[in-house]
Amino acid sequence: MMQNPFTVLLQMSQRGQNIMPVLQQAARMNPQMAQAMRMIQGKNAEQLKQTAENMAKERGIDLEQVAQQMGIQLPK
Repeated sequence: MMQNPFTVLLQMSQRGQNIMPVLQQAARMNPQMAQAMRMIQGKNAEQLKQTAENMAKERGIDLEQVAQQMGIQLPK
């Protein structure tokens, strides 16, 4: 059974593995992923959190709740 790519990336990052090669490959194969990579490039943790919060709010999603369900601790 094939795992969800997001789950694979999350597991890799939790193990301290470099996820950039996987993200770069995905960006070459998917224009939306390439756009997302450009959007996050060069941002620090606080800027990334703010971007994620804004995107979630636009879609009516509670980012804290999603993070909690995924077992992710968001930076304060």
